[in-house]
Amino acid sequence: GLRRLGYSPKEKKQIRNRFRDEWRITEDIFYDETADFLSTCEAGGFRPGLELLRIRRNNVGWINDPTTKTPVMKITLLQTKKDRHTMTVADWYRDDVYPRVMNRHPNTNELDYLFFPKVENRDKLFDRIRKNFERISDDLDLFVKDGQNRPIYVYRHSFISDRRRKGVDANIVALYSNTSVQMINQHYQDMSDDHLLEIHNKLFPERKRTKKSNYKVVTKKS
Repeated sequence: GLRRLGYSPKEKKQIRNRFRDEWRITEDIFYDETADFLSTCEAGGFRPGLELLRIRRNNVGWINDPTTKTPVMKITLLQTKKDRHTMTVADWYRDDVYPRVMNRHPNTNELDYLFFPKVENRDKLFDRIRKNFERISDDLDLFVKDGQNRPIYVYRHSFISDRRRKGVDANIVALYSNTSVQMINQHYQDMSDDHLLEIHNKLFPERKRTKKSNYKVVTKKS
C-alpha cells in the first residue's frame, strides 16, 4: 500500500547488465533469461511475478497494423487479479528481445512456458528471481530510495509512471494495465521532485507569465 518511486530507465539498465554479467561469470543461463524477463516487464508493464511466468508460447499473438505495415505483438495472460487479460508490448521488444527468448530454448512446443520452459515449480522459480533481483539491486545501491525499499514489483510502477510522464491518459493506462485510475493515482503515480515540479507548473500556469524571482533557497550548514 506504500507509494514507491519506480526505477528509472538508467537504473533498470544497470540491473539488467548486472544480471548478464553474472551469466557470463557463472555460465548459469538463469541470469541471462532473468534479464529478458525484466525486459518484458519494461516493454509491457506486466506484473513481474507468476502472471508473467505462466505465459506459454501459444499465448503470444500478433495484430496486423495497416498503418505501419508492421505487426504489434500481444500477450494474453490467462490468470490475473481480474481474470484473463491481453496486453501489447513495445516494438523494440518484438525486434530485439523476443527472438532471443524464442531461440534460447529451441526444442520446445507451443504449450511450453515462454520463460524457463524446463522449470516446473513456478513458485520456487519466482522466489529465486525475486531474491536475486533484490540482491543485485541492493549491490548497486538502488534497492532503497527515499527511505523505501523497491522490490521487484516496483518494475510495474516504473512502467505506469513512465507512461503517465509521457502524457498518456490515465484512463488508457488503467485499461491497458488492468487496474483502475484510483490505484494509479494512489500507488503508481510518480511523485519524485522532477514530476512534482511538472505538476506544479501545470497547476500554476501563471508562473510562466511572472517575472523571474530573486528568491534563493537557503540551506543550513551542518
